[in-house]
Amino acid sequence: MNIHRILEKPVWKNLAQRPGFAALSIPSIETTNGFFEFIVAHGLASPTAGDVRNWLGDCPQPERTLRIDHLQEVFAVCQPSFLGAIREARRFAPPKSPRNPDSKAARPASFDLQRNKSCVLRPVYETQDWDPIAPPTRRPPRKRAVSIAPWGLPLDYQSELRRAADGLPGQEPGMQVPARSMVLRMREKLCQYAWSVAQHNLDAELSLTGIDAYLADLKTRLLERPHGLRWATMRATADALLLFTRYEGAQPEIIQHLADYRRDYEVRESAQRALKFFALARTGNSTDRILDMAEALLAAVEAEVRPKKRHQMRNGAAILAIFGNAPLRNASAQLAFGESLFWKHDEWVIRTEIQKTQARRPELFDFPLHPEAGRFVDAIVLGDASPAMLPTLRERLIRDRRQLFLLPNGHPAAATYIPRVFQALTGNSFTTLRVMLYSDAIAHHGIEGIELAKPAAHHASTDIVKSHYIAEEVAEIRANCIRNRRSRRLSEMQSEKHRDLMVGLEKYSETKPR
Repeated sequence: MNIHRILEKPVWKNLAQRPGFAALSIPSIETTNGFFEFIVAHGLASPTAGDVRNWLGDCPQPERTLRIDHLQEVFAVCQPSFLGAIREARRFAPPKSPRNPDSKAARPASFDLQRNKSCVLRPVYETQDWDPIAPPTRRPPRKRAVSIAPWGLPLDYQSELRRAADGLPGQEPGMQVPARSMVLRMREKLCQYAWSVAQHNLDAELSLTGIDAYLADLKTRLLERPHGLRWATMRATADALLLFTRYEGAQPEIIQHLADYRRDYEVRESAQRALKFFALARTGNSTDRILDMAEALLAAVEAEVRPKKRHQMRNGAAILAIFGNAPLRNASAQLAFGESLFWKHDEWVIRTEIQKTQARRPELFDFPLHPEAGRFVDAIVLGDASPAMLPTLRERLIRDRRQLFLLPNGHPAAATYIPRVFQALTGNSFTTLRVMLYSDAIAHHGIEGIELAKPAAHHASTDIVKSHYIAEEVAEIRANCIRNRRSRRLSEMQSEKHRDLMVGLEKYSETKPR
């Protein structure tokens, strides 16, 4: 636009009266006029640093710096009080739309937005071309101490693991192909087995003697841990080896040997309380308390002066609120706008695929978030921008299919980000959310609360819920029922005795000589 036409606008006629205006450069005035038009178009009465960042959009860094310089030049003369917002906008790079070419796209059945690659950072084992034997691309967080590297396994074992990772059928007829997470567990247990039997000068291939030696060594190591021997670990180990032997078509005596171990450990596990229950008892957390923490954290954002800290607080509050209502599994919790998180009928809807541990095919999870939980998503969408920008930003993020949780520098958060933040805020692991959900549902609604909570936890079987999440609550309900029945029987017996006594007294009074 011609500079003369810009200066003819009422706002510029007023600003032109300010001291120092004549020294402003034409490019600075033109750039600031574009910012004014953005403000008017979106109805921003009190622009913020977030609005400046949204106005800048995804322009290249040199152009971004130049436009901020132009803004700063004009506002230093016209409205110095806005310079703080400009400086804050300068400190932060534009959020990048993450595109992970190696990610495996989640494909909800009724949405057509999944034709392109997923923009969500998934665990390595979920990538499209994952090779369970290949060396890691980055240094592992811990060096292997009691296991060998996967490429040290027998060649036929490596081949079977690759086949399982590619979803190819196993040797046992009718056997379901293991999920990727189970392939990872099978690989790790085989690597531990190979290391353990090497200490006994045994062959790395599975054998009856090797299995006995490996499980005995594992039990000894577990006894030295702070929490002692956990039968769940022993059962999971035997289960992973059993699954591999069935898949690769091992000898029947080896399969039966592992099945016997698994059956024994399963019985022992059922009599041992899971550590997550001890952790919940220690913290005293419940779903209601988690949601209260989310409310307090979001309310405190307004008082925080550091932009980076505000971003972290909004993320933390959203993690508590969203997953307190929809306790997803770790592998399914990484949500993305327009891919697994949608704005439908004035509410946020989670529509994603749940990958359960024992299933190869994921299951569709469709869960509308209550508006009280949805506003935490809106807080992330809005960031430091003005509330009037919310509809526009919703549309933009859904169009860009941006991951929900970003780091303050604009990079997408890793797959472990959500569980780590949840544990840091609550002191409990992310997997305890479903325990809290069922415990609170039973506390509020009795035994009927199980059915009310099952859709949110994506459970179909009540038996699984009772055995893994609410065993103690069910036992307490049953004990209360037994006590109530006993009390009723005692009351009835007392009533009958009282009635018999009254009848006896009446008969006595009738036969008593006067």
